Amino acid sequence: MKRFSLLCVVALALSAVAMANIIPTNTLIGPNVGGQFTWTYQFQLSADQNVNSGFAPVNPVPNTNLSYAGFLTVYDFAGYVAGSCAGPAGWTCTAQNVGFTPDDVVPGDNPSIVNITWAYTTGATVLGQPLGKDLGLFTAKSTSNVPTLVSYASRGIANDGPQTGTIADNVGNTQGPSGVPEPATLGLIGSGLVVLGLLRRKRPSGL
Repeated sequence: MKRFSLLCVVALALSAVAMANIIPTNTLIGPNVGGQFTWTYQFQLSADQNVNSGFAPVNPVPNTNLSYAGFLTVYDFAGYVAGSCAGPAGWTCTAQNVGFTPDDVVPGDNPSIVNITWAYTTGATVLGQPLGKDLGLFTAKSTSNVPTLVSYASRGIANDGPQTGTIADNVGNTQGPSGVPEPATLGLIGSGLVVLGLLRRKRPSGL
């Protein structure tokens, strides 16, 4: 059945709100199109952070290297459809099983499940002041539309106070696709197994 699910996401623990930077705030799950579902994330930049363009991250991502682009990684994106991720102009998307992760945060990361990283590789510095900024919509396709809690990590640049100009890394939780099929799919699988069992029963004994 085709449906849209709008999931409001609590992106950060309360203790981390003061140093928020790039945060996934809402997740929209598109309808089933050929067995694939488009997951759309909305990213929000907090007022006390900027996003600088730069080199796409590689592992490890040191927390003192200002040449890397601002980025956000969603971990354990189960059922990822290769080559399907995209972002707004200036943002480059990559998929890898480990990282990319700032070396001063520790998200949950299953190395057997694909992670998706969007990095701001081209463009002028995006300013968070005075009220924060909506960075746009970031998408990726999965064979699953069942949401589960996954980690994310992001990197911005502080623009206020004594930390101005320094790297601000962040970690939290958001929604991502689960590797568990939705109940309707499980029902279809079960029905198929029953049919196969009946067919096997009806086979002549001499075969």
